Amino acid sequence: MKRFTEDSGAYEHWLADNQDQYVINAERSLNPNNLMLHRASCRTINGTPTRGTTWVGSYVKLVGTRAELETEHPTARACLWCL
Repeated sequence: MKRFTEDSGAYEHWLADNQDQYVINAERSLNPNNLMLHRASCRTINGTPTRGTTWVGSYVKLVGTRAELETEHPTARACLWCL
């Protein structure tokens, strides 16, 4: 599992190389009530950010296999668009 907190470009590069993996989109505080699990290919966390110019900053991205992410963060909810 890897965490992207500052470098949106590194996150975008990871996405391009790992479309078969998963992403938890989270507030910087990692509030367990606001963790959302996505496929890396999900349009809501991939491509051009809809709000602003970066994917990370006020939000962080935790990336890895679904099993890794769900084990580490069992309260993560599944995205309704991609899972």
